[in-house]
Amino acid sequence: MKRIDERDIQHFRELTQAALCELDKALFIERLLRREKMSARIAEFMPAIEKEAVERLYVDETLIIERLEAERSKLFVEIDAYAQSKKALRSYTAKFPIPPVKPFFNKKD
Repeated sequence: MKRIDERDIQHFRELTQAALCELDKALFIERLLRREKMSARIAEFMPAIEKEAVERLYVDETLIIERLEAERSKLFVEIDAYAQSKKALRSYTAKFPIPPVKPFFNKKD
């Protein structure tokens, strides 16, 4: 039975930890996308990986999911705040509109 190299699993875990430690949302997603390439290869060999390694990967994935859920919740709050401000802006009408400004120069044909 084929086995995956332990260094690949270690590199995958390092990428996961780097993503979890990243405070910037864009870099967090970028690091997740980089590690996605390795995840397919690791998934192929999952039956051949030791139980302890699988448990560590499972815990890491749970932390990633929790972080993604938190980011999603923040995004929904930001979208709602933006929608409320757009709604308020649309519903605003001036009671005393400012008259148009007269041009400083006369157009001569």
